[in-house]
Amino acid sequence: MADDLVAALASYENAKAGDYSSLVEEWRGEPGMTLVIARIARGMSQAALAERLGLREQQVQRYEADRYRSISLSNYRKIAGALGVEIRAAIRTDAAASFRMSVGDLPDYDAASLRRVVKHALAQGWIRAPASDESAEALLLDYVRDSVGRLGSPTLLRTGLKPLSLDDDLALSVWRARVIEKFDALEISGQFDPMDISWLPSLVALSRLDDGITRVPRMLSDHGIAFVYEAHFTGLRVDGAALQIDGKPIVALSLRHDRIDNFWFTLMHELAHVYLHQRMGIETGFYDDLDEPGEDQVEDEADQFASSTLIPDEVWIRSPARISKDHIAIERFAENLRISPAIVFGRVRKERNNYKIFHDRVGLGCVRKQLVQD
Repeated sequence: MADDLVAALASYENAKAGDYSSLVEEWRGEPGMTLVIARIARGMSQAALAERLGLREQQVQRYEADRYRSISLSNYRKIAGALGVEIRAAIRTDAAASFRMSVGDLPDYDAASLRRVVKHALAQGWIRAPASDESAEALLLDYVRDSVGRLGSPTLLRTGLKPLSLDDDLALSVWRARVIEKFDALEISGQFDPMDISWLPSLVALSRLDDGITRVPRMLSDHGIAFVYEAHFTGLRVDGAALQIDGKPIVALSLRHDRIDNFWFTLMHELAHVYLHQRMGIETGFYDDLDEPGEDQVEDEADQFASSTLIPDEVWIRSPARISKDHIAIERFAENLRISPAIVFGRVRKERNNYKIFHDRVGLGCVRKQLVQD
């Protein structure tokens, strides 16, 4: 390990000095590392690259942390252009191309994070109470390791997630492991058709029913999509996720905010990833903290998809409900659109960036109790 670190540092220093041959040799053929090497070779800092692209420095850090695996093709081309990297593609006639994925690697974590997650896992019954704390920690890590071996390294989980501290890696990996476990217990009744979104208005229409949220898992299943609810726990800033196992898309929600408006927006945001971003990382997953503003095109697309599916833009732009201070006008608009008024109140609060208004009309505390079976 120490020798590898010394060699990596030497390669980096050589690249900064203009000799990046060893980096190229080490990462030959990996598109993401090509951009990292190009930036270093040009003597450009991450901050300088971010400024040139009109991004935050943290966004470039995030891209490089996962070797650009989560970036869209259009953004990859944009960064390649800024770095003077030429992109070429060729169709090979042999089948020599292979895919390599590291398995069994555990996420970064510290002792305090591990103890916190173990405590939660024991309380939820995810792992059985062992004789010692050390055994509990070993059980939890085995639990995570199984999911890593199945879906890949936790470092790939950065897609769609805002930059977080390393403490969150373990919590996120454990949450994902639990989602996978619940998915395995489901029976999906329908066949997923990535070209068919005609049923989404019917899904949104459920929002106006008193028991509409309880019907969501069945409707998604009928269209070949698994729905999983797994509660968040302290320190995990994830509202929802979209991933795929064995060709079956999964939408998972944490209900970090137990509100009707948040449920429907997060649900549609994750469905946007399922339908729009099949080729941009759903195999490794999108994990979203929707409290933070979007930082890339993929998340902006998912936000736009969610907003316009819940309330069509052409209807919203002409509606007096956008500027009304009267709850009656907003409720009348929701009635005409045949959706839950909580969705409209939530959009009003978000657009006005004022979460003190209409706080009693967004369905606070009304979602989790519908999804949790006693």
